Amino acid sequence: MTSEIVTEISDGVGTIVLNRPKSINALTWAMVGELSDTLHAWADDDRVRQVSLAGAGERGFCAGADVKALREDVIAGREQHALDFLYTEYELEQYIAYYPKPVTSYLVGVAMGAGLGVGLHNTNSIGEPGTRWAMPEVAIGLWPDVGVCYELSRTPGHTGEYLAMSGETTDGESAHWAGLLVECRGCTGPGASPLAGAALWIDDCFSKPDAPSILAALEAHPNPDARQAAKTIRSRSPLSVCIALQAVRGARQMPNVAQVFDQDRTLATTLMANPADFVEGVRSKMIDKDGAPKWRHARVEDVDPALVAARFQA
Repeated sequence: MTSEIVTEISDGVGTIVLNRPKSINALTWAMVGELSDTLHAWADDDRVRQVSLAGAGERGFCAGADVKALREDVIAGREQHALDFLYTEYELEQYIAYYPKPVTSYLVGVAMGAGLGVGLHNTNSIGEPGTRWAMPEVAIGLWPDVGVCYELSRTPGHTGEYLAMSGETTDGESAHWAGLLVECRGCTGPGASPLAGAALWIDDCFSKPDAPSILAALEAHPNPDARQAAKTIRSRSPLSVCIALQAVRGARQMPNVAQVFDQDRTLATTLMANPADFVEGVRSKMIDKDGAPKWRHARVEDVDPALVAARFQA
């Protein structure tokens, strides 16, 4: 059986390669455990002066966590098992964020979800023009977790709200412009990137106080890209969209990524009390692939703000 984590120490560099290329290196529980064991061992290993993280195959660094397995747990009544996985994953990612040795992550190709949790925090994150950077969780009834709301909340203007609420994928040059990559090899000028070019309408609309008013502004905006963003957000879980907005704005007030992980632990806990949108979102997006999820709420306007607030209270 091929190992899902490949490690090597050479010339002072400890290299870790995520090795599930057929699944774009989506993280399993076993991979999380092996990553944690390796990094803890290397922290005290004088042979390792720095760490390099990469993904096997040509499709990308990491597509996220194995959410189909999480859904199976939930359907089988093993919500606590699913929650324990998320807690364990967050613990690994927070450990990397405060790792005692320099970490370089090669976020080439697909770099999404849990892949960003592993490769983004306080690392020398390196992408390329073809990087596909995204936190697409609102499309499967979740929220942008793994601590990434910390970085999203510190992007220019209200770019973080846009990326969190839409779950849209952005290119490497745009991610570099937004401060979501330290380096973009082969990029010519981040100021000319698509995301930079959208900054005016993004800031105009996503500065509004709540999700319904943001959508109203997008739908009334003269820029067709803004109106398309509204259609995209309308297709996401309405509850997830509202939670994503509050998660980013809450993270903006937090001084460090550790507090954002605490917020994610709370949201994971309250999610498991009613995971209906998650079960339905994964079914529609990744299993049946019908593009027709039946969300708990029909529209963002139907989501009670008190319900959103309750999700942030463990």
